[in-house]
Amino acid sequence: MKLQIARAALLQVLQGVQTITEQKSHMPILGNALVEALPDNRVRFFATDLELSYRTLLGAQVENPGSITVSARKLLEITRELPQEWVHLEELPNRRVAVRAGRSRFELATIPVEDFPHLAFYEEGEFYGFKRSEIKDGLEKTLSVIPVEDDPFNIAGLYWYPLESGQYRFLASDGHRLTYVEGMSENFARMEIADGIVIPRKGVQEFLRHLEKETEFELAVRENSLILRTPESLLTIRLLDEEFPDYQQIIPEQRPFSILLERAELLQSLKRMAILTSQKWRHIRLMVKNGILELQSDNPDIGNATDVLDIEYQGDDFNITFNIRYVLEAIQPMKSQKVRFEWVDEVHGGIFTGLEDPGYLALIMPMII
Repeated sequence: MKLQIARAALLQVLQGVQTITEQKSHMPILGNALVEALPDNRVRFFATDLELSYRTLLGAQVENPGSITVSARKLLEITRELPQEWVHLEELPNRRVAVRAGRSRFELATIPVEDFPHLAFYEEGEFYGFKRSEIKDGLEKTLSVIPVEDDPFNIAGLYWYPLESGQYRFLASDGHRLTYVEGMSENFARMEIADGIVIPRKGVQEFLRHLEKETEFELAVRENSLILRTPESLLTIRLLDEEFPDYQQIIPEQRPFSILLERAELLQSLKRMAILTSQKWRHIRLMVKNGILELQSDNPDIGNATDVLDIEYQGDDFNITFNIRYVLEAIQPMKSQKVRFEWVDEVHGGIFTGLEDPGYLALIMPMII
């Protein structure tokens, strides 16, 4: 294999490949990217961690077709530091690949192509078109709530399921909070996944990364995998074989008490209160009184802080304590200028919604201090 490729294009591809191969594995081949030079002056890159599989295509000047596997991380680090516009890759006879640009030359060890896992992208069959605006907002608002790892009580995935009349819902919960976002897409209903799908956290992150540069894309669900297709790439995400628990029972249907807050003011107040929090002391106390919302942060190791916001409220006093990070992550992705905080009592937690964020709900359970 011998080729010449534009550094900028190579760098962009390798940055995407690296996010998949970066996870530590007992299989060294999973840290490598498969590079396949084609006779028609194109190069295909493959990467997998066995849960996510990625393939992309870009143009190059191919002198000798062929294929190699090479460390994705090291090739990325080299490419990032090269000042030249073009990078030369050449397979050497000693199971190495030469990387050249200007007077710089590197030789990287390779692993035989035969050791690279067989990847199934399930390209046959019908795909359904989506727009970024239909999906991206829901993924961003729910990502922080997805647990980092599975445990006996939580599922480290995003539940995506149909409602009715072309509507769908993204939902995530880590046992301490729950967030859902509703959206509309006729094509989601056509995908025929009546029971919904559960996308793993890393799959959601990769999905979002692809949406940063793609305004339109296609999706399909096959063989317990979600496939995202763009003109130049394919991403396959193995879905979690988990049944999401019934969450409706923990969301109070009737929420008789509420206040309306300026989102910017509340966000700045929370950030001020967060200055005195720590990993051990991370709570914020909200105290609703006639005409004011008082925020209080206590940290015996550092000190305490209070802040007061004006509100329109006349009624009984109400106090509740939350993890301050959960409140910040519920409010930060919202677009609304005003945030509604609703509650029943101190036991059922609090719910945050936004007037300009239709279909969005964030439920946070209280902390016991």
